[in-house]
Amino acid sequence: MRNGYHIIQTQSDCISCRASARHIISRSDISLTIPDAFCILTAEVIHVEENKLVDLSFALAKSVVMLADSINAPKSSYMIDQFARAGTSVGANIHEAQYAHSKADFIAKLEIALKEANETSYWLRLLKETGRISEEEHQAAEKLCGSIRRLLIASCATAKANINNKH
Repeated sequence: MRNGYHIIQTQSDCISCRASARHIISRSDISLTIPDAFCILTAEVIHVEENKLVDLSFALAKSVVMLADSINAPKSSYMIDQFARAGTSVGANIHEAQYAHSKADFIAKLEIALKEANETSYWLRLLKETGRISEEEHQAAEKLCGSIRRLLIASCATAKANINNKH
């Protein structure tokens, strides 16, 4: 179980509705449109494809862009710019890792994404503490960012273990 959902692997088409359509995953705190191979079968079971990290990081980037665009506070552009750069960099590095030249390059990209996710959390907290975003906006974005960080930590550890096992 992750983030309130039971996670299971799926095939390329949704087993529940037998379609390759877009489905919506939502909880009281997060609502995401997820591509093709995701589907809610019951209130608690979701099919997840292998690229969950790519999809979640893209959802984070969209959330960061929309949140940054909604902040209307004078003299805050330096914070908003840093927040937007860090938040969108997470997904860019994860996406780039898919085409890494080696396992070491793959791990390096994921570690950069992890650092950027951590920085995004810092900017989220600062924006909340200075009244630029609401507690609800902070919690929703931070939960998504935290999920990505946990997946990145696990992915890096697995990739490093796989390298160590080959030697």
